[in-house]
Formats: sequence, structure tokens, C-alpha cells
Amino acid sequence: MSILITFLIFGFIILIHEWGHFIVARKSGVFVEEFAIGMGTKIWGKEKNGTLYSIRLFPLGGYCKMKDEDTASDDPDSFSNATMPKKFAIIFAGAFMNFILALAIFIGIAFFSGSATTTVREVPEGSPAYQAGIQQGDIIYKVDGKTIRSFEDLTFKFARLTPETNRNFEITVKRNGKKLNFNLKPYFDESTNRYLIGISPVLKNGFFAKDVEGVEKNTFFGTIRDGYFNMIFTIKVTIIGVVELFTGQIALDQMMGPIGITPVIDNQYESAMKVSIGATILTMLNIMALLSANIGVFNLLPIPALDGGRIVFLFIEAIRGKPIPPEREGMVHFIGFILLMGFGVFIAFKDVINLF
Repeated sequence: MSILITFLIFGFIILIHEWGHFIVARKSGVFVEEFAIGMGTKIWGKEKNGTLYSIRLFPLGGYCKMKDEDTASDDPDSFSNATMPKKFAIIFAGAFMNFILALAIFIGIAFFSGSATTTVREVPEGSPAYQAGIQQGDIIYKVDGKTIRSFEDLTFKFARLTPETNRNFEITVKRNGKKLNFNLKPYFDESTNRYLIGISPVLKNGFFAKDVEGVEKNTFFGTIRDGYFNMIFTIKVTIIGVVELFTGQIALDQMMGPIGITPVIDNQYESAMKVSIGATILTMLNIMALLSANIGVFNLLPIPALDGGRIVFLFIEAIRGKPIPPEREGMVHFIGFILLMGFGVFIAFKDVINLF
């Protein structure tokens, strides 16, 4: 079941990504030769209005092949002849649709579940927050001058601390319309294996969720706000992870591909099924939203063959005042594609080893 769910999740994310390229290309007057889900040998295809819609053997991946994408052309419906703003819109549309998918799912989840706010519900006696003077009803506003939008954003500030990096933080709260600053040092909680400041958040129930005694129901727009900031937080964490990967702070063996994600999905599925079908659906949707946001960020990396690499060439074109010959750009992207495939094989091999 987990393998099927993994394929369905990745397949839908890829479909949305490529549809973004496809629809913007069509609206921009660029002819799309093929819209493919999957890679490798074609196992199904249907042509409509000159465009081949296909499903290919390997279900992870896909592409939207546009006319004269890597060759110079004077045809008005070719990609290479499109204006720079149109090219940028077409290229960016894939990642943009991944972000839209993540946003829609996060908002939907917020409507039917609950969320932890940045309002303090309880401050255990003796905790760093208690000793600093933070009180029940305070709204956590900033940490070291940076605005906090969600409780997840707050806990993330301290979750990766180590004995060497743990230090004093300035916490700004809103209390009765006033902003107050407190200085505290997180403590290590053995039960959660992370650093905490010692507060419990006020919980709010989703707008369409079943009533829970003692938990206030969120407003309609408050629920949308929570879903939006969940998406922003996910993108932020992904970007931080990418930066730490390229700076050597995260080892390659900590990365995982679709094969490595499958057992994670299986564990989440089994745990959620013990609760209810509704909980299972929300859990799988949450995984889809996380992966969609991650894939959106990954595709915008300035690496040849990725959308971000193509955007880099557009910036170079803007600086030079003329485009780089499509054949040369195509060769760079081809080399980048080969390297990415090799990297993908390496990650897949590592995932298989870890499974056994």
C-alpha cells in the first residue's frame, strides 16, 4: 500500500508541476509537443491538437517538451522565439504550482484539524520562560528580533540547538497591547530530545473540524492564515536545509529519495489508520504538501537542467542584452541532466541499502 501511495503522491505532484509549465506555455502562445508523466519508454500516449499526452515507464519524473526548446527558431510559436518575460513565466510556473498545491493542502488541513498558536496557554513553574517572566496569555512575537508567525516557527528556533550552540535568546511578547522583552536560555528536555523554553501553546480547532470541549474554534480567515504560514514555514525550512547541505552542515547520507520516503509514508499510514480514515487522509495530504513545497524549492535551485538553471540563463541574457545560443544552453542542461540522474541513482542506491 505504501508503494502505491508513494507513486500516487509523487505522480500528482509532478502532474501539477508539469501542468504549470504546460498551461502557461499554451497561454503564452508556445506550442507544446509533448506532456509526459514519468520518464523512459512510453507505455501510453494520445495525441490531441498536435500535442502528445503520454505516460512513461518510470513513474518518478515528467516533462513538458516545447517546440524548439533547445534550438534557435523564428517560428512565432517556438519557445526560443518567445519574449524573456514569457520564458520566465513558463519556467517559473512549475515550481509556482507546487507552492500553490502545498498552500491549498495546508489550508485544507487547517480547516479540518487544529493548530497551535503563538499565544501562551501555560508556563510551567521553574521553566526558563517562567523564570524570565513570560505569563499565560502572552503572545510570542519575536525571537532575537525576527518575527514569529506560527508555533512551529517558534519551536524550530530551538529544536536544532546543541550543548555547544545553546545560548540566551531575546523573546519579545505582546501583553495587553504592549511589547515586552525577556531574556532566557532554553533547557534540554529528555522526553522530546530537544531544547525548549517551557511554554504550552493555546490550541485552536479548525473552522470545519468537530467541536472539542475546551478548545476554541478558529475563524475562517484565521484558518487560512494558519495554512498560509504553514506553507511559508515549510519553504523556509527547506531552503535552510538546502543551504546547510551545500555548506556541508548536513551530510549526503541524511538525504533520501522516493525509495527512502516510502517506509516513512508506510509508518505514517499505519499510525494514522489506527486513529481513523479521516486522520489517515489528513496525514497523507500533509506529506504531499511537504513534498510539493520541497520539490518546488528544489526545482528553483540554480542548477543546469532544473528550472532554476534555466532562469539563471535568462538573467545572463538580460545582462548580455542577447540570448545565449539555445544549442549551447541545451548542452549545458543536458550535462546537468546526466549529473542529476547520476545523483538520483546514488540516492536510490543509498536508500535501498538503508532499507536492508
